[in-house]
Amino acid sequence: ASMLPCQQVILPLASGKHGRSMAPIGKTKYSPELGAWNPYLNVTYLQFHPDDPDDVEWGAGLSRALNPIFSIALDSTWSRRAEGSFYGLSLIAEKPLAESLSSSLRVTQNLDHGYASEDYNGLNNTEAAITLAWSEGGALSVYAGWEYSWAGEDVRRDGGGDQHWGQIGLMLYF
Repeated sequence: ASMLPCQQVILPLASGKHGRSMAPIGKTKYSPELGAWNPYLNVTYLQFHPDDPDDVEWGAGLSRALNPIFSIALDSTWSRRAEGSFYGLSLIAEKPLAESLSSSLRVTQNLDHGYASEDYNGLNNTEAAITLAWSEGGALSVYAGWEYSWAGEDVRRDGGGDQHWGQIGLMLYF
């Protein structure tokens, strides 16, 4: 198995949780190639609004292709700041549109364990996303996407609601 690290920078087009601007400053991801299974580990440093403390989040996940278009993924994140974890189970459809252009659709059900809400552990929100990615030579990828999140009961109980946001990003593999 080989390890493939990547450095990813995301430029957000919307504000994050509770209306605060948040942007990952750096995200390093290590992903071994293990046949049909694709596990990964990552660490993300988050810089929030200048008046808020930063955060370091540790992630782990596992994905597997079901056929040439569909795959499933289980992702987890633990936050130093929240002292809690968050899990997502996703169904993903990916399709090449041209030699260097691809699209993906994703539906995810999330589960909170002390990450988003201190008072409730359980089903959190459901997300749907669409992403277009352009890749040149495998080492550089530029992407843009739009996501919509339907708030679960715990999100509404904490005063939150449905949210949507766009994102653009640049990913370099080395």
